[in-house]
Amino acid sequence: MYWLDLLYIAIALGLAAILSWYFWWRPLRRLSRLLAQLASGESPKSCFIDSPSWFRKMERDLETLSNRIRQSGQVLAEEKFNLHAIMTSMVEGVLVVDERHIIRLVNDELVKLFDLKQNPVHRTILETLREADVELIVRDTLQTGQPVVREVTLLTLNREKKALQVELSAMPIHNEHGRVNGAVVVFHDVSQVKQLEGVRREFVANVSHELRTPLSIFRGYLETLIDNPELPPSEVARIHDTMRRHSDRLNALVEDLLLLTRMESKKLPIQPVTMKLDTFVAQVLRDYKSKLENEQAEVTADVAPTLPPLVADPLRLGQVLFNLLDNAIVYSKPPKKITITAECVGKEMILRVRDNGIGIPPGDLPRIFERFYRVDKARSREKGGTGLGLSIVKHIAQLHGGSVTAESEFGHWTQITVRLPLN
Repeated sequence: MYWLDLLYIAIALGLAAILSWYFWWRPLRRLSRLLAQLASGESPKSCFIDSPSWFRKMERDLETLSNRIRQSGQVLAEEKFNLHAIMTSMVEGVLVVDERHIIRLVNDELVKLFDLKQNPVHRTILETLREADVELIVRDTLQTGQPVVREVTLLTLNREKKALQVELSAMPIHNEHGRVNGAVVVFHDVSQVKQLEGVRREFVANVSHELRTPLSIFRGYLETLIDNPELPPSEVARIHDTMRRHSDRLNALVEDLLLLTRMESKKLPIQPVTMKLDTFVAQVLRDYKSKLENEQAEVTADVAPTLPPLVADPLRLGQVLFNLLDNAIVYSKPPKKITITAECVGKEMILRVRDNGIGIPPGDLPRIFERFYRVDKARSREKGGTGLGLSIVKHIAQLHGGSVTAESEFGHWTQITVRLPLN
């Protein structure tokens, strides 16, 4: 009997263990697998259909939690994608900092703007950009909680090796309690705008200066004629001749300005034709013969008739040659000798005009194709030049798909080279 009781007890304990494993330990193991799946970002695959009711309720709660996590992940991924799209599409540099001035986010334009070699995230502004002005602007924004907009010149150089000028806009970031815990800083590169403003101011100043001289002469001579009606005819004729010359110069200045404006705005029509360059140069020199004789200038043209035909606008190419010959005459010293040569290299026609003049100082050479730039201002004005001739030459060459360069030995010679595509 004693052994029989022990057997019953053993059987009862075994059944209790089986039931305990079925109703407790098996669901707990499934729950552990379910939580592991949730932790790894997977959707739960376990099922508690044959589990106790309180385990089934836990399953439903976990499924709800899993769906919410998945939805939140999808929303987060979409927001991250949208933020990345916005940041990469912006032409301005952008960085986001926290309240400790630690960089949390930057876009590609900022990396290009400052030519950053290392990842700037998790580093301070000063450590990354080394710009005290940026640091001060961010500090003002974080301390005041107000936007700050300021133009600054940075120590960083742009692609042209000039100081980078930017408009900085710093906007504070507030948390749900209204406390400032960061800032967004936008870098708008205004270097080119400032450069264009400088060019505009210089252009206005140059035009004003060019107009002031003949207008002052007009006014002076008109007052002379009004105040002295009994002037000798020879003196009146001299005054009329002077006023006519300055009137012609004013008219030439206006015409050249209008021509330049049309070329720069791409509104000047080009009407190319096929031409023989030797014949064309000979015709230009015939048209220019009287001025060459008056200036006692000798021109030698070495343009072979065997050169291939050139497709160009004869009117505009004529303006190129006239302007180059004018310049060569003005800046040459007696006896004035000018040579015109041409050769074909590959698919380019290369036209050179060389003089034996005063030459151009090396410091002035890069600027001679700018509007109103003169190496010898007194000599150019004395000869009636507008200061726009070489700028017109450059633009006509570019309209034909070509280019123009200058070489010079100061005190001895200058050579202007025009390269034009054959077609």
